[in-house]
Amino acid sequence: MARLDEGLKDITVRLMHLDPPQEITNGTRRERKSDGGWRYAFTSWKKFMKVARINVRDRVHYSFDENEQVLSVDLVVPFVRRSH
Repeated sequence: MARLDEGLKDITVRLMHLDPPQEITNGTRRERKSDGGWRYAFTSWKKFMKVARINVRDRVHYSFDENEQVLSVDLVVPFVRRSH
């Protein structure tokens, strides 16, 4: 079981690739890694992917402002299966 840091603030996610752009605050969790440092994760990844309209294997261009705790999704390039 992961030890969660209760003092962790939510991350604001800006979905700039949508028309019109959306902004959501998604709950996050933080756990200590065995080799030191921290690992961050969304608490509801499946829900986030659905709202953001991101499919598995899509290429996502994003930036993260650590001071403001804002993740901006700028562009999503859909995966295209190549035929041989």
